[in-house]
Amino acid sequence: MSTKEIVCTNIELECACRIRRTLFLDCRGDDKSSPAQILDSEKPLLIAFHGGAGQPEQMEKLTGFMEMGSENDFFVAYPEGVNRHWNDGRDLPRRREIDDVEFLVKLVDHLRQSFPVDTKRVYACGISNGGFFTQYLAARAPGIFAAVASVAATVHEPMYKGVKPVEPVPIMFVVGKDDPVVPFCGGEIELASRKAGRVVAAEQSFEYWVAANDAELRFIETELPVLREDDPTRVLKRVYPAGENGKPVVACIVEGGGHAWPKGWQYYRERYIGKTSQQLDTSRAVVEFCFQNSRSD
Repeated sequence: MSTKEIVCTNIELECACRIRRTLFLDCRGDDKSSPAQILDSEKPLLIAFHGGAGQPEQMEKLTGFMEMGSENDFFVAYPEGVNRHWNDGRDLPRRREIDDVEFLVKLVDHLRQSFPVDTKRVYACGISNGGFFTQYLAARAPGIFAAVASVAATVHEPMYKGVKPVEPVPIMFVVGKDDPVVPFCGGEIELASRKAGRVVAAEQSFEYWVAANDAELRFIETELPVLREDDPTRVLKRVYPAGENGKPVVACIVEGGGHAWPKGWQYYRERYIGKTSQQLDTSRAVVEFCFQNSRSD
């Protein structure tokens, strides 16, 4: 456990005539520097997006990023979507009129001005709707993120067919091969009989980002060590190395895993979302992957 006090606050920000809430961790605790910050005092920022019908507190319970941020000196932000959802480009009812990209850009700018954020080390991750949104942001808001991670979300069809990222960004996927909500082999997104568009197959999703990132299509695959002998799931890690001027793509494929944040809590009944694997510490893997990267501009 961290000995540093965890200072958690709610930040309210107006965007498009709406007041938007973000749960924020100031990793400095009570030891805050003077307003005249020097470069060495600037710290990374990790933004984590909840899934559909979620909220910031649930995302923190799922990921535990606040304790990690307090221990390792990085800011954490959990924004809340309008009506607990994100407009991730799927053109769904009650979302298409919400410009969440504008909100995110405004939020990052606000945090940069209010806290000593290292602008070269801003990262994003999300689960499900939040994972789709993370990818959409990487494509629609270039120049912000040094790396992103998408959990329980492949690439939805509208993005695959109509969105081309304008610059490479390192990306990591964590996907369950037995995900009943976002099917690994592609098809309809469905939870408890509610449908929400279609996704392409995971293989196509990885290849979409390989092309966007100018990465190598030939990947290196390894099986990760077993963490729990009583857990039948297994994790295969693929690395698509960066090309000469590109960025890497990494995919952790959870065999037997469902629509979940591996090693997180079982947030919904297993018969609807499948099994939550305990064979991958997803939060640590996300942080380690993201923090290997920083922007050079």
